[in-house]
Amino acid sequence: MSFRIGRTMISCSFPLVCLMTAIVLIDRSLSVVICFGAALMHELGHLIALRLCGSVPDRITLTLFDVAISDKDKAMRKRKQELFVTLAGVGVNFLAAAVGFGVFCWNHQESVMMFVSAHLTLGVFNSIPVSTLDGGQALLILLQHRMSPYRANRILDVLSLVILFPLAAAGFWVLLRSKYNFTLLAVSLYLIAVVLLKKQ
Repeated sequence: MSFRIGRTMISCSFPLVCLMTAIVLIDRSLSVVICFGAALMHELGHLIALRLCGSVPDRITLTLFDVAISDKDKAMRKRKQELFVTLAGVGVNFLAAAVGFGVFCWNHQESVMMFVSAHLTLGVFNSIPVSTLDGGQALLILLQHRMSPYRANRILDVLSLVILFPLAAAGFWVLLRSKYNFTLLAVSLYLIAVVLLKKQ
């Protein structure tokens, strides 16, 4: 499914549309909806930062595992601007978590704490210095300022695997203990596959 907003083409994969429809119909606790909302606010943070830097993305592609923002002005932005755009998503998540926690201290509603947890988890996870995550991309920008792009990418790939393999092991342990929670394991294996396939 594709549609255009201004100069930006937005594409949503069919599996994502089906999953979101099913969640709206089935999830009565709204926990998954809150998580999707946190992810949406994260991406809006990137888009707002892009707009503040005078850029408009050409295409936004949404899939089950990723949101890809195509931006032809990326190569022309200064390093500080690129860091701002890269870290704007986690910045929005941490800000939302802080505001939500303040609201929770006032009304003590479980749904508000769920909102805080979703934003805090997403912000912390995306801050990890792993390739494809915001923390990894920010580190890559800093490394490329000090060394060649090839060496910077190699260092980030090695660091990513050093972090991801223990995360995958932790995800497997969580799965064994919980009997159902495979989220951390699945995400870790997916990111490991992305790093290894990129090296081919």
